[in-house]
Amino acid sequence: MSFKALGLPTTLVEIIEKQEYNAPYPIQKAAIPEILKGRDVLGIAPTGSGKTASYVLPVLSGLRQRKEAKNRQVDVLVLVPTRELAEQVKDVFTLFEKGLEHTAPIMAVYGGVSINPQMKALFGISVLVATPGRLLDLVDSNAVQFDKLQTLILDEADKLLNLGFKEEMNRIFALLPKKRQNLLFSATLKEKVEEIHQES
Repeated sequence: MSFKALGLPTTLVEIIEKQEYNAPYPIQKAAIPEILKGRDVLGIAPTGSGKTASYVLPVLSGLRQRKEAKNRQVDVLVLVPTRELAEQVKDVFTLFEKGLEHTAPIMAVYGGVSINPQMKALFGISVLVATPGRLLDLVDSNAVQFDKLQTLILDEADKLLNLGFKEEMNRIFALLPKKRQNLLFSATLKEKVEEIHQES
């Protein structure tokens, strides 16, 4: 099966081909068509199996008609447990975002660096990749808003739903619109992941 057969637009498929991806991984075959239909998805796949691209590609496809926004509303929120994963996910979004007719600005935010440049740069961002603690700092500073959020993605959802993040995650969920697409990806299926999938 080809990436085009999954329903992705030609502009994205061309970038995939330039990266010499010959055929979709199993998680991509299963997840991409469902995400394109706007459905909630729980994806379980080991590290290195193309998990990130399985949500990045269809999410970007959904943003390709996006009009440039001059505000602090984000369209897509990706929550990750670590700074390293935030940068990796941002890089995958940035790579494929070149295949859009209109830009969908992408940014990663995390602790351990000054918050002020992040606050300033958040204006006009479409896709925000964030660690929970820094995201809440930015919320408390009125630097980001979620009224128009379309999609929530939890990457390494099993780690995000562990006790260490519980309070922060509950605060974040309370800020988000109830009507949204939920995408959860994990290397392992834990009870908490299944629980939140059923509630969403």
